[in-house]
Amino acid sequence: MKKLSRKRKSDFIFWGILLLFTGYLFLTPSGENTRAWLTALTLSSPSNSIEQSNIQIKEDWQLTATNGDEVWLSEFKKPIFINIWATWCPPCRSELPSIFELQANYKDKVDFLLVSPDESIEKLKTFAEEKGYTTTFYNANNRTPSNLVTGSYPTTYILDPNKKLILKSVGAHDWNAQSVHDLLDKLIEEQAAN
Repeated sequence: MKKLSRKRKSDFIFWGILLLFTGYLFLTPSGENTRAWLTALTLSSPSNSIEQSNIQIKEDWQLTATNGDEVWLSEFKKPIFINIWATWCPPCRSELPSIFELQANYKDKVDFLLVSPDESIEKLKTFAEEKGYTTTFYNANNRTPSNLVTGSYPTTYILDPNKKLILKSVGAHDWNAQSVHDLLDKLIEEQAAN
């Protein structure tokens, strides 16, 4: 039997470790968390992907909260931050900490709706408990308004108090960025002036 050269041995070790690490990332529950963490490290401000709009959301939307409340979109009277996401979506999970930070900064001035339209309340509660999240998540009780329907998770919308769509952004971002603060501050200021 032929002896392996030092280079060949190091190649086998390298590829073996790479294969094990890839298996860990994609085949284990803790690997899923590691992928979300790694993605979170690369999040950028949404300012480069902001799509401004003047669309009015006229359809109402009934949501059920993980705390048991049932609410309608029309009930919210402050600027609204809506994040369409899913528990199975790694980019969605990676941006949640920045949304929670933003929510902590604006909790009394902006309404936050983190909506997983197709997942059960039980699944959302289990997810929150497993992750130690105390925020309220929502699922949809009726059809999503046509202007808020998306084929990509996560998608984030910011509405003014009159339900005018101010921003639509597709993809995971750092939502606690200065550009988002500036936009929300402007909406809060406009609301106070009216």
